[in-house]
Amino acid sequence: METTDNTLKEMQQQMQLLRDKLAKQTIVNEQMMRKAFAKGLKSIRSKAAVPFFAGLAAILCCPSFYNLGCSLGFLIYSELMIVFCLGATWYTNSQIPKMDEDLLTAAGHLTRFKKIHAEWLKIGIPLLLVWLGWLVTDLFRSVDMSSAEVYALMAGIGVGLIIGLAAGLKVRRDLMDGAQELIDQIKDMQQK
Repeated sequence: METTDNTLKEMQQQMQLLRDKLAKQTIVNEQMMRKAFAKGLKSIRSKAAVPFFAGLAAILCCPSFYNLGCSLGFLIYSELMIVFCLGATWYTNSQIPKMDEDLLTAAGHLTRFKKIHAEWLKIGIPLLLVWLGWLVTDLFRSVDMSSAEVYALMAGIGVGLIIGLAAGLKVRRDLMDGAQELIDQIKDMQQK
């Protein structure tokens, strides 16, 4: 009888040791997940700051269009458009979660961040098209340059726009992929 009691106690101790090890492993896994999540958020934050700083630089460059002979209306539209875009970028970036949130809330914020980013193209592209149309019209109407100079200026602006658009789309794709990767990681963790 005593042997059975000792065996039972020994088995209970082993079970408790196993439970303790599993609990520690869960804590370590969660800490590893949080570190990976923090690293992913840091990457998203740094990439999300690029359009904001590009907008600030664009505000500083706008007066040069006025110096080229573009209309005051175009300059005002450009400045207002950029300020609006900066505000939208700030709001979108505010949806990037903080690390002090639980992972489920963070996944909700990331999903909202992705949705706002996707919807932003419906506003940003028409604003850009109006800006481009107005720029071309202003350059051909009011700039005191020969046609060759205007075409050269337009070619330079076109190349710059293509490069800027390609860089912007790459940053956007990286942001969307990074956010989706974090959302998937959170979903995987919830299923376990």
